Amino acid sequence: MALALLLSAGCSYSINGDALPQAGVTPTTTSADEPSGAPKIAKPRTVVGVEPCSLLTAADLKSIGPYKKDPARKDDVIQESCQYVLDDGSQAGRTVIAALYQKYEQVRTRQAEGREVVVEGHSTWVLCEPTGGETACTATLAVNANRSVLVAMAQPAGVPDQMLAAMQPLLKAALGRLPIA
Repeated sequence: MALALLLSAGCSYSINGDALPQAGVTPTTTSADEPSGAPKIAKPRTVVGVEPCSLLTAADLKSIGPYKKDPARKDDVIQESCQYVLDDGSQAGRTVIAALYQKYEQVRTRQAEGREVVVEGHSTWVLCEPTGGETACTATLAVNANRSVLVAMAQPAGVPDQMLAAMQPLLKAALGRLPIA
């Protein structure tokens, strides 16, 4: 099954394909075998009462570019999600999605081609896929036993390893905005 995300007005993509290692994170598996057991969660966080558009700020996204459009909820595509369209110098811009997401194990099972890494002591499932002239990457970070935070990015002609490296500080920022459970 693929995860469909709305990443630009009127456009969507599916996530499949091979995951790429992310600079500065620790892989937790050395083969394509699915990791077993519960995800690592250094400090359980709660998502209760958290507004998805508060997960990332203009300052967090500054290295990618300023807002091309104001952040907007996209609950019709992914429940509890927010879309950020950034001016990265390209005509279309770069789209980032942040969401209070489902159980980590569900993502890991559905995106079997992905890879687990550890960010700030939390298991994070990463997957990138080129689709058409655009590359889409997702990173799903376990925050408690039942929920995760998803950060996804789409970029025309994007380079997956560079996109994943740009996403790491976004994951850390989103995690830091969640209250400790």
